[in-house]
Amino acid sequence: MNSAKTHKKIMLVCLGNICRSPLAKAIFLEILNKNHQTRNFFVDASGTSAYHIGEEPDPRMSETAARHGIKMNHRGKQLTYQDLQDFDLIFAMDKQNYQDIQTLSPNNPLLRKVYLFRKFDPQAQPGESVPDPYYGGSQGFENVFQIVSRSCQNIFEKLLSREI
Repeated sequence: MNSAKTHKKIMLVCLGNICRSPLAKAIFLEILNKNHQTRNFFVDASGTSAYHIGEEPDPRMSETAARHGIKMNHRGKQLTYQDLQDFDLIFAMDKQNYQDIQTLSPNNPLLRKVYLFRKFDPQAQPGESVPDPYYGGSQGFENVFQIVSRSCQNIFEKLLSREI
């Protein structure tokens, strides 16, 4: 990337890239749109696994998002080493995702830009993860929506104030 870039590139990462990270992408894009900041950021989502490459988001997550007025438009893809190079900030949804990202490039200074996503949730305990709702019921998807919404809003505010 050249030094003349005018936007910050943000990658959101979960395991399969069909629930948490595409939801975070959709919510973050909505926040950017409402705040007239879409041209200042590029947001994408990926997974640490190849389980769901090319798939649309989980219908239960899409339905939960839609109830809150958020439309998810994403196809699953896997995080790559190139993403570590290209993105300015990378947010892992849970500790295992965080560790998987580290295995892409052990002992690399690029890892300084990787954060545990829920670090930015004002209601979370230190080190807490975004739970994976895949095997749970509808309340799990709603819980994840609330966590991701709070965290995205806080990340956005910290980006604007240049705290991250």
